[in-house]
Amino acid sequence: MALAAVSALLGLAVLEVAFRARAGLAAPAGLGAVGPGRVAPGGRARLGDVVRPSANPRIVYELIPGLDVELLGARLRTTPDGFRGETVTPARTRPAVRVVGLGDSVMFGWGVREEDSYLARMAAMLEASSPGVAWEVVNTAVPGYNTVMEVETLEAKGLRFDPDLVVVNFVGNDLGLPNFIEERPEVLSLRRSFLLDFVRGRLRGEPDAGPRLVGVPAEVRRFGEAHLDRVPARYRGLLGPEAWRAAMDRLRALSRTHGFEVVVLAHPAVFGFTRDAIHELGFPLVETGQRVRAWALGQGIEDIQKPPLTLTAADPHPSAVGHEIIAQVLADSLRASGMAERLAARRLPSTPAPAP
Repeated sequence: MALAAVSALLGLAVLEVAFRARAGLAAPAGLGAVGPGRVAPGGRARLGDVVRPSANPRIVYELIPGLDVELLGARLRTTPDGFRGETVTPARTRPAVRVVGLGDSVMFGWGVREEDSYLARMAAMLEASSPGVAWEVVNTAVPGYNTVMEVETLEAKGLRFDPDLVVVNFVGNDLGLPNFIEERPEVLSLRRSFLLDFVRGRLRGEPDAGPRLVGVPAEVRRFGEAHLDRVPARYRGLLGPEAWRAAMDRLRALSRTHGFEVVVLAHPAVFGFTRDAIHELGFPLVETGQRVRAWALGQGIEDIQKPPLTLTAADPHPSAVGHEIIAQVLADSLRASGMAERLAARRLPSTPAPAP
């Protein structure tokens, strides 16, 4: 009996070690996702319900493909690639200028309809003035992304759409941590049994435990450099001026290799050393502040960080009105610089030479 008991204990110990090793080596893609299957089509979702861990450690998390839910009162559809908006095939099926957007919640269209987001509105404006050429948008923006994640997303997912133009949305927290980071199980901790967790999960019909996303406190997310002691070491390369500049340098290299234009958009403005860096890199900078303030003045509005330009008094994300102004500023800038005409001409069908 003693031998049987020792053998059983040894067997359980081996299984515990095996399940700890399994948890530590588990690939993040699709595991521990906070949302899959949790919200029925058409149901109301929160941000945590529509994202999952990414297999790419520099992207961290991504939108779940194939969604059709309601987020903040607006319909959210995601393509098979996990982007908001209409599905765009990598191969062009018509003469079209292809725009890939890199951004976070502002470009994503937080709280507004898909068709009211500024990239969608900009495309409609430019298509109306580009006879014979469509303007197609691949909006890769995800709420909470920073610049490092955005450029990584372009390289890993966006380049296959052969962009003519890449629009980068700059916001003040682009140098900080994203909204979520991946939490991996503490496989050396003695405070839990991975074998027991597995058995309990199976009895309850739950999926295997694995890496999961956890929210990052706002003060750490926005001012990460001042709280590096609270940032997991594997994420420190995502934040700060050096990481931001390296990502922008990488974007310039990609633009030269793949032949696309880059425009940086800031709503309402860019600040500090980032402005100088954008100019050094040779990227056109479009700022919306002047146009937004002029619009507000014409409406007798003093605070541009309040409705009707924002969603609510507490949520400064642009409303549909704000997105319309951003779209107008961006479209006007592309036209005035000649970039819109140049990109459209590149995609116009070639006219055969007349017969001699």
